[in-house]
Amino acid sequence: MSTYLKVDVPFRTQQFVILAAQAGNFHRAARTFGVHPSVVVRSIDRLETDLGAKIFERTRSHFTVTEAGKLFIREIRNAVTHVERAHDLLRYYSQIRQGPFRLGYSAYILSRLIPVLERLELSYKGETNAPSLSGGSRILLQSGTTAQLIDRVQRGELHAAFGVQPLPERELWTEPITREPFCLCISKNHRLARQPSVLAKEMNGEMVFFLPRAAHPGLYDRTIEYIESTGAKPVLREVISFTHTMEFVAHNFGVALLPRSASRLSHTGVLFKPITDKLLWIETALFVRYEHSDERLRWFLPDLLSQVNNGLSER
Repeated sequence: MSTYLKVDVPFRTQQFVILAAQAGNFHRAARTFGVHPSVVVRSIDRLETDLGAKIFERTRSHFTVTEAGKLFIREIRNAVTHVERAHDLLRYYSQIRQGPFRLGYSAYILSRLIPVLERLELSYKGETNAPSLSGGSRILLQSGTTAQLIDRVQRGELHAAFGVQPLPERELWTEPITREPFCLCISKNHRLARQPSVLAKEMNGEMVFFLPRAAHPGLYDRTIEYIESTGAKPVLREVISFTHTMEFVAHNFGVALLPRSASRLSHTGVLFKPITDKLLWIETALFVRYEHSDERLRWFLPDLLSQVNNGLSER
């Protein structure tokens, strides 16, 4: 015969216990939830009374976790993780099955890919001469940084997204699409202007404009680590917009590290020099959550990849 817990342990009280133990302070746990510390203390007091055991041994100035409390916290931490996971999956599946296919992309992906995606989006807007995916599905594009896109995919706000590698392995299925080298954007009167190409080590001492680390942390760390491994010590400045970056370069405020495909953009007073270091590159990848078991996604992803690859080969 099944047995059931006779004590009602509210989920929030379990979270209070875990956070209080982690923070070592009831006040910090209360701040996390935006409640008064007395709410946390009363909830834990009530739980200890119901259980007939002490979780925390308290004095006026601090508390310690009892041996019984350590065992209790270890088990409820697993339970809380499972409940949060269940809520996450429920939210994900309820969002992912609604509306058109929501596809994200980062400005730092291969620039030739963005027009291909925009052509596919036209079918969502009712353009009869635009290609549509199998089953007559439509696409709605959303832009963002790779970090933002990962969060939206995890939450079910996007079905899939194109970002830049390396991507974290947080329950993401990834498919590499293409790889391109970097180039150095310099002013026309820069000391490197006469060279046909440059090396990463030649950025030593330069003011280098690069993408914000918060936007693409994996790519940022890998790129800067490689540049510094050559002995170069650039002065780094983060800039979001390609247009603003080239404006700074044109006025001799520094140089810019950009994807090679950015050289297609025109701006007066700047040059684009290939960087010949073979280990300095940027890779575009498609990613979705592992739980893309929605039957629409199972046929949508191969079809999307096929049209993207065809579109890139045509350009």
